[in-house]
Amino acid sequence: MPELCEDVHSMLQSKRCEFVTNNNDCLSNIYLVNYMRWHYCYVDERNKFNAFWSVLAMILVLTYVFWMMQFAVLNYFCPCLKVIADGCRLSQNAAGVTLLTVANGSPDLFMSIAARLVAGKYAFLSCMSQAIFLQTFVGGLVMLTNPFEIDPYYYLRDFGFLFLNVAYMDFIFKRPEGIGWELALPSNFILIGYIAVVIIEQNLLTARIRKLERRRGNLSADEQLNDLKSDLQINRHELDRTKRHGGRNRHLFRQFWHSIFVFDKDRFRHGTVLLKIFLLFQLPIDIIIRLLIPVVDVEKPLYNWSKLLFCLQLLIVPTYVVFIFFLQAELLGIPYYAYALMFMVVVTVIVFFVTRTDTTPRFFKFTSALSLIAVITVIFGLLSEVNAMFFALATILSLSPQFAMATVISWAICSNDLVTNIMLAKQGFSKMAYTATFSSPVLAACVFIAMPITREAFANTPNKIMLSEESFGETVCIFLEVALLISLLCSLTTNFQMRRACGFFLVAYYLFFLGVLNLVEFNVIGAYGF
Repeated sequence: MPELCEDVHSMLQSKRCEFVTNNNDCLSNIYLVNYMRWHYCYVDERNKFNAFWSVLAMILVLTYVFWMMQFAVLNYFCPCLKVIADGCRLSQNAAGVTLLTVANGSPDLFMSIAARLVAGKYAFLSCMSQAIFLQTFVGGLVMLTNPFEIDPYYYLRDFGFLFLNVAYMDFIFKRPEGIGWELALPSNFILIGYIAVVIIEQNLLTARIRKLERRRGNLSADEQLNDLKSDLQINRHELDRTKRHGGRNRHLFRQFWHSIFVFDKDRFRHGTVLLKIFLLFQLPIDIIIRLLIPVVDVEKPLYNWSKLLFCLQLLIVPTYVVFIFFLQAELLGIPYYAYALMFMVVVTVIVFFVTRTDTTPRFFKFTSALSLIAVITVIFGLLSEVNAMFFALATILSLSPQFAMATVISWAICSNDLVTNIMLAKQGFSKMAYTATFSSPVLAACVFIAMPITREAFANTPNKIMLSEESFGETVCIFLEVALLISLLCSLTTNFQMRRACGFFLVAYYLFFLGVLNLVEFNVIGAYGF
């Protein structure tokens, strides 16, 4: 009996519904909605018209989920990153390598840990496909959205670590005798070294700023200080915590309603029919996300504080985070999320009695950590649904596993990075977004290749593990190395002015790469090495 979900097309039409309902490979790629069951059990796929509308409906749902992700990133993820980066005095470059990379890569890390750090058959192809997508397509879109100038040192550092990572992975996967622990272990040090260099640089920069601050008044020192200070342009709203307007709970429910129900009535009244439909669809999603994600925005009055909303979020956020990641875990027969809820009830009662509606409490700024965990969890859920939809579409359209991994599945995995980086570029943080297109592939390679092969290599000592790049893997790797050289050439010839022309060239190169993959998929040309 066929084992892979893609083999559904080799079966009789009457057996396909039962197959996708019971097959482990199909079931393992489902999150909230079983799209495979919908298509093969409820749609008469013998009728091409019905099959077309089924696929179109999935694409529309996919678009809606992408919109939800964009909304969450723009209104919750970006303000959270700004506040944390500002509190740690990080530059855009350092924030891109550390904070943004970890935040974007955390869903990948959760997935890898859930799979028990096993190197998949297409791990190399997946990581290389994600890298070329981020470097050329996402990086190009960042330049097209908001051109910027980058420091030559930072660019060459990021380029060097990514190129080293790609070249080393390519080297060990081509070893005919297999991969031993002595080759697998150094692959982890690339990411460790990258982060260590960035942290050391940031500490040196912070020390230099403090030294110059002690010399304020000196014209030369002031000029250097302005150049070195963080380029996260935050217009901090000044707080006056001495103001009091009546009792602790004055306008408690009115404040909650204004915080949770935000609707642009003028835009709705004067908008077109399509805009009105869009605003109505957005409203319930907006309310749900506002309940699930606390936001600290230092550019808004009272830093976005709402006493009753915050107390509800203290109950809801830790509970659903523990529920999602520790659903099956129990202690003395009681689920972990029940303990989280009981503990947060006590915390919530204390917070309610010590806070006021008219004054932001001092501890509220530390809520950014809770906000980051909450928004990552929400994006993880949306990303899992995107992955499920892309898997279903790839299966229904009969794409080969390698072609699907190099295209639609990689797009699904990188969809969070795509939305986040473009939204950051729109808000003026292009350098942070572009830096993450270098560091995110390094993190992905460490999570999906370096850590799993190291674990397997030590477990199989003295034997070596045998892994292959597969036919598409070598093709994608060669195109990625060329793409990196093109990116370097663009930056050198423009004196590190990342212009729209460079972005257009990189996006065009990625589209050319997709064209080559299509020719390989349909056997018009051969893949490299085969």
